[in-house]
Formats: sequence, structure tokens, C-alpha cells
Amino acid sequence: MLTTTYVSQFVHSVIKKVWLEDIKKDYDNLSLLKESSLQKAFYFHLRRRLGEDFLAENNLKIYPEFKIGGNRADLAVVAIDPNSTEEYLKDCVTEVISVIEMKYKGQYTGESNFDNDVLKVLSYIDEKTDDTMYYLAFIREVYFHPDEVTNWISDEQALETRGSLTEMYSYGDRENNHMIWGIKEY
Repeated sequence: MLTTTYVSQFVHSVIKKVWLEDIKKDYDNLSLLKESSLQKAFYFHLRRRLGEDFLAENNLKIYPEFKIGGNRADLAVVAIDPNSTEEYLKDCVTEVISVIEMKYKGQYTGESNFDNDVLKVLSYIDEKTDDTMYYLAFIREVYFHPDEVTNWISDEQALETRGSLTEMYSYGDRENNHMIWGIKEY
């Protein structure tokens, strides 16, 4: 079993690769239809890239709809105690490595849908007591001029996250007529 720091850093690098390579390719190939297909594709690619051996050796599981407080995260990578005698699987979780909130919305959807996920992730970070990494993965099918683009996290919010939040985004570039895929780490 590897150190928690190495496991967390490796999972972090794989999550970013899944976004920039696999999800982008799925989108370009018209394989994503709204948010549920994004979530399922992310789960598939993350599990494939991490590999069954790595997951097993480090007692890691990937759970969709993972309950945190009163909310459900779209996807979570967790460590479990395989020798636990707890009755419920949720009680076997020893550490939450990563939490990913995803949104995939078209041009006629208001920003509040995205803002709600931002607030949800910020509430997780406010309550956190460990080294969990949090991610916002947003596809927004709206076209912008490059100077119109802003990130979902404000400067003030970025100070509060202190190295525990990564924003993964995609939006349309009006000047080049294609989707831009990027990552910003806070």
C-alpha cells in the first residue's frame, strides 16, 4: 500500500487527465448527452485509468452519489477498511480522497445551476477536516469571446479553498467556433 500523499497526488493527476483527454474526446465524438452521461463517462474513464490493481492495492473505491453531510456528491474516490466489521459499507470509509461535482448544461440554462454546485463544494471545504481534493467539472455549451470568460470561483473564494479545489471547465470559443477545455487549480 502506497502513502496517502502519493495516492492522493496520483488520483489528482488522473482526474485531470480524464477531463482533458477522455471527456474532451467523448464530447468531440458526440458521446455525451447531458449530465448523466458525463457522470457515467467520468466514472468509467477514472476507473479504467486508475486500474483495478491500483484500486485494490490501496483499498480505493469510486462511488457515485456519495453522501457528504446532507448532500450527495456526483462522484467520490474513497479509501475503505476492507477488514471493517461495520454493517453498512458507508461506515467502512476511512478517508475521502476526491470529490467531483459535475454539470453539463446548454446555452439556455442559467448560471444558478452552476453556482449551486460551487456553493455545495465550498460547503464541503468549509466542513473538511482532512486532505480531500475537490473538483468542479463544468461543461457549458455557451460561446464566449475570450475576454468575456471568467472562472466560477471568485478571488475571495479561492483564498478559502487553499489548495484543495480544482476547476475543470469547458465552454465555446466564439472566435474559433470550438470548445475550450481547461483546468484551474486553487
